[in-house]
Amino acid sequence: MIDFNTHVLEQFDLHGPVLQPRMGFSEPGLMQSGLDATAASRANTVCTITLDAFTRVNNLEAAQRAIDSASMLNGYPIVNHPAAKTRAMLDQIHARYHLPVQIRHGSPDPLHIFERMVEIGSATTEGGPISYCLPYSRTPLREAFGHWEKACQVLCAGVEHSHIESFAGCMMGQMCDPVILVALNILEGLFLRAHGIKTLSFSYAQGTSPVQDRAAVTALQQLASEYFAPGSYHFVGYVFMGFFPRTLGGFCRITGDALGMIRSTGVQRVIIKTPVESRRIPRIEENIAALEYASYCLHTKGVLPDVPFDAQEHARILDASRRLIEGTLARDADLSEAILSAFDSGFLSIPYCLHPDNKRGAGTVLTANNYYQGFEGERVENAFSFLAALRQNIRTYDGVM
Repeated sequence: MIDFNTHVLEQFDLHGPVLQPRMGFSEPGLMQSGLDATAASRANTVCTITLDAFTRVNNLEAAQRAIDSASMLNGYPIVNHPAAKTRAMLDQIHARYHLPVQIRHGSPDPLHIFERMVEIGSATTEGGPISYCLPYSRTPLREAFGHWEKACQVLCAGVEHSHIESFAGCMMGQMCDPVILVALNILEGLFLRAHGIKTLSFSYAQGTSPVQDRAAVTALQQLASEYFAPGSYHFVGYVFMGFFPRTLGGFCRITGDALGMIRSTGVQRVIIKTPVESRRIPRIEENIAALEYASYCLHTKGVLPDVPFDAQEHARILDASRRLIEGTLARDADLSEAILSAFDSGFLSIPYCLHPDNKRGAGTVLTANNYYQGFEGERVENAFSFLAALRQNIRTYDGVM
């Protein structure tokens, strides 16, 4: 079994950032083709199996009906397909290319997924009790913590190199002050480590300013070094997760800004998007083209922008994130209770997140220099200005006035 974290760190040292698609197909033959194409591409890659929406919410009956009727799902139903078939898929990628495969899902209760991962010998996944509960479900936060505790114990007991990527840096996709994203990465990472997960990765999704993104990622890197042992983690950057540009030029420009920030901060792994993100699920060849385009940008001089470092914004994010982390940890000796208490009191709050356990005591606006800036009290001054802020990157990168 390949140690995912070690693989990423070693490949980064040899070849620069490791590139990864968000790829998932319901039919095993197509999924195998996607894995093979990713592994055989000219980019420095790791592979992905993204699961379908029915599997994420443990509606296995609906997933089976789709399989039986040959209906296309938006991902791979890993629990319904025979374990031997999926294991053979992974074994082929390991043997032929010596590449790991990450299982990506989105479940607030991933026990059924982690049990199947153990069965097929897969050690690498993503999420957490905060980042895969609050944005995506109505599951009570306390229940999600209990689900994730059991699931982590199953995974770390069943595989040798358990690895989970906190999704906290991608909360809500956009309109989050980086302060809360940085703090939640560390808190969720501490939870995962406390429940036996061997290595971690910390995520950050591109915002509306590469300058602010560089400041935020640098703060995240500094805080991670204070709470986690060297070599036990790495960082992953996401091309923008919100309303995505619709033009090919917009895709190229937003990807270039994301990769410029990746290069300037030394982030080791990158989740790449495609030009068709705003319209449909990309085909295999579109994923591979995006990976190879990103590889070209990273390895060709003069293509990517130089991203300045804003020391003042870095200090703001670092100090405010540290206050949230330390203030949360001081609430209770039990880490889960401390985090639950922080959300219950509103000390931790996700802007515009409608989950019942999120007190919605904070909001975000865009400043004149395109930074996300948080404020206390959820207020939207004007619905039109709020929607305009959500569409900021479409205007910026597609050239829409």
